[in-house]
Amino acid sequence: MKRVFIGFSNVAGYATRLLKGFDEIGISADAYVEGKHVFDYSTEHLKSYNLPKSRWMQRIYTRWFFLKCLFKYDAFLFISTQTFIKGYKDLKILRFFKKRTAMIFTGCDVQQPEMTYEDHIPYSSCHNCTVDYKKFVGCYPETKILRTRKIEGLIDKIVNDRALRNVLQRDSVHINQPIDIKDFPKIIVHPNNPIPVILHAPSNYGYKGTKFLIEAIKKLKKEFDFEFRLVNNVKLKDLYIEINKADLVVDQLIQGWFGMLPLEAMMYEKPVICYMREDVAKAQPADNPMINANPATIFEVLKDQLRNPLLWRETGIAGRKYVIKYHNASLIAGQYSDLLLK
Repeated sequence: MKRVFIGFSNVAGYATRLLKGFDEIGISADAYVEGKHVFDYSTEHLKSYNLPKSRWMQRIYTRWFFLKCLFKYDAFLFISTQTFIKGYKDLKILRFFKKRTAMIFTGCDVQQPEMTYEDHIPYSSCHNCTVDYKKFVGCYPETKILRTRKIEGLIDKIVNDRALRNVLQRDSVHINQPIDIKDFPKIIVHPNNPIPVILHAPSNYGYKGTKFLIEAIKKLKKEFDFEFRLVNNVKLKDLYIEINKADLVVDQLIQGWFGMLPLEAMMYEKPVICYMREDVAKAQPADNPMINANPATIFEVLKDQLRNPLLWRETGIAGRKYVIKYHNASLIAGQYSDLLLK
């Protein structure tokens, strides 16, 4: 049986969910990640990859670990640019031994700020990104573009969101984010809120365009009776509690594509407002029920939603069906299996 290596990031729980998907379809895979996820995504079945503190010992350990994996695995799936050895010399060795490789770019790891000012990109997280957040995600544009080009030349397949294809010089594959359906209740018990509850749970205010939402909320408060909940940087289990208590979820207004949060909210049958760029929206299946809004339209979009709350339940049910149909972890693992093992 062929074996798949996954490493070394678990951004948004990607590795955890993908590993479960591989298990469900009978593919042998191991995922190695460093440390614990900041939002406490499950590390069940993940293997720890903790480097020694000494730089000299790190060099020895990484090379020993790489050689061990080289002979153990047939395919290697890397998440967010990190591989075994700095400088990507390991990718050359993997290619020499005819091992299949793929890199998943997730956003900040590949997005180039200067390329977000192109005509077809009216809004972008880069336009509002703070110095602190750039440091947090390791965004150094002058070195990031060199890193991207090196990876492009050494990796077999690149998995990248459609919205980020302009930063690459070669073709990439779009594969949906995996959601483990079993992580969510089979039957959703909806809250009986006396007034509508709108939830916004950004990982970072600037990156998600929170200030534009708050401006719209202040204006809407003059016309409608509702509760606005702003939740920031909570653990995953607490986030799910907040989602389940809400009636409507607003994700991001400037990023241009969607990540895990809208999918998680839709699994709780919540209608989701999220900004998708025109090119991204056109590429979506016709049954994608996300409600599109950006800084210029969020006030009117929310106003329309508050006028028609009876439609929320129908939209929420459609959202859960959509996630199960297109983002089920076992389905996504099958697509990665086709990419790497066939």
